[in-house]
Amino acid sequence: MKQQIPTGQEAVGHTVAFYDQGSLHLGLVAALEAENYNILLLDKQYRIINPSRIILCSKACYPPLEQSLADFVHQLQLQELPELTVSTEGQSFEDIAQANRITGDFQLFALLLFLKDNPQIYLQKHDLYYRRTPESEAKYLRDMKKQEVRQQYLDAVIRLAHHPEQSPDPGLRADLLLDLRLLLQGERIDDLAKALKNAGNINPAWLRKALGDTLSLPDPPMLESGLPIAFIKEDWATGLRTPHIATKPITAFCIDDEGSRDFDDALSLEKDEEGYLLGIHVSNLADYFDRNHALFLEAKARISSLYLPSGIVPMLPPLYSERMFSLNANQDKAVLSLFVRFDTNYNMLESNIEMTSIRVMKNYSYRDVDRAMQHDAWQPLFRIADALNTQREPVEKNDAQRYIYNLVADAQELQFKRIDLFSPSRRMIEEMMILYNRFLADFTIKHNIPVLYRNIKQIYDEEKQWQISTAYLSTEAGFHPGIGAEAYLHVTSPIRRFVDLVNQMQVVGFLRKEVPAFTTDDLDQLIPVIDKRLLLLRETAQRSERYWVLKYVERYLLHTPMEGCLKAVINGKYRVELLPWSKQVFVALDAIPQNDIFTFAVYDIDWDKMLLKADLIC
Repeated sequence: MKQQIPTGQEAVGHTVAFYDQGSLHLGLVAALEAENYNILLLDKQYRIINPSRIILCSKACYPPLEQSLADFVHQLQLQELPELTVSTEGQSFEDIAQANRITGDFQLFALLLFLKDNPQIYLQKHDLYYRRTPESEAKYLRDMKKQEVRQQYLDAVIRLAHHPEQSPDPGLRADLLLDLRLLLQGERIDDLAKALKNAGNINPAWLRKALGDTLSLPDPPMLESGLPIAFIKEDWATGLRTPHIATKPITAFCIDDEGSRDFDDALSLEKDEEGYLLGIHVSNLADYFDRNHALFLEAKARISSLYLPSGIVPMLPPLYSERMFSLNANQDKAVLSLFVRFDTNYNMLESNIEMTSIRVMKNYSYRDVDRAMQHDAWQPLFRIADALNTQREPVEKNDAQRYIYNLVADAQELQFKRIDLFSPSRRMIEEMMILYNRFLADFTIKHNIPVLYRNIKQIYDEEKQWQISTAYLSTEAGFHPGIGAEAYLHVTSPIRRFVDLVNQMQVVGFLRKEVPAFTTDDLDQLIPVIDKRLLLLRETAQRSERYWVLKYVERYLLHTPMEGCLKAVINGKYRVELLPWSKQVFVALDAIPQNDIFTFAVYDIDWDKMLLKADLIC
């Protein structure tokens, strides 16, 4: 469409059309500046452009005055164009003008403006114009409507960002939170990112906090991760089934951490003349919903509950994770139960899996059970656990540290809580859960049920002096050396872990004689999705813990001698494990530690780099 235009000083006085920042402009060449033209615009402003950007130029020359341009535009408005004939195969501007017998400056400029003002009828690609088909015209109008709706959404977002104290429309809030989460996770939402930047570099993490997508104690690493916190959907009950509860449910009890609110497993034990009947019961979420339900889709989006110093981010809404599905005391609940019979010497005789229901008589803490473990009522459980541990003989011996320290933050204080991983009750429950998971793994192999197995990959050095073990998901069972089992999977925490929920659905479907919810191919496609989210969850948990450890030091330990163990030196900064809590942080020191264990005192914290500034003491 470009034509030969006058060059140099001869271009002055010619009316031109050109594009600038995506818009078509009319102007009058007012002056020559080096190799560029100074163009007078309709708004009486001037713009410097290169001659190569001009797409149409008048043949006549006019005085380079504002009135000349105004008169030209007035004449354009008086033009009447014939009914245009434009090919659906595409024509150049010159061909359209010639085919429709359009000549003269005013007619040509009027034609150009008409083609540009009617994009729903005429499509421009490169230097050709196409008459749209009825289908193409309809699609264009739909796309324009979508763009209009999207622009209204972006405008509403900016208004909300400038006035976060105003309660947003629930639909707007839900859409925006989903977009902000994706944006923070690295997804490209260019129009939203641009709108937030132009509105004053609004931080997406700040905006999601303002919208209530935060913990009661704001956690910057969690906010910046883009991981979901608040539950956006309001109606979860649609399509939820009511499980059948037996007339006389089995009496059971739960054992978990103090302060736990989501109990997903329980135990029962009955004694008779022949020995003991152990029941291991797991909340049966598959009795409530299927893979198409909103709760399952929410679990898939989150993959796992997340436990941070600042609070718990559950996989399922608290109404369900802490109430409907949780095995709370004095409530009857549907469960998937493993029953194992032992003789009086605690030898395993037989086992089977059933869909049953239980009534939990009490929710115990590990501390409660440790204190009462010598009581006759508890002793059979501990002896069964000891027998199970002896029988499975894991290839890898458990040489993990006995104590871990969980940092807990609330509005009043920060404190480290010591957890004894070797406490009798924790080890007893661990053996019961291992038994359940092992049995279900064997059961799925025996009946050819597609599930997600938890396998272990071991890497040795050339002399097999050390090894690295990493866990991975697979639809094919593999030997698990840490457990000492030919096959292993996770299925005991369907309230807290998506993998457990999927595996439970597969087993329950088989017991009901239904087609499996997932084929092996379905599960293989799920694995990378799960792995990607688990990686982000782990990284976020680590960053959150590091943030709150620094907060702890800032609040309680500035200028106080501390002990650390040197782990690595990275870019001149020391990665140090704080003792006795085994929490790793980065430290900038004024001197080089001479020993792996050293003492230092923190005098400041660099929050931008997330490191401690400290003096080496010894």
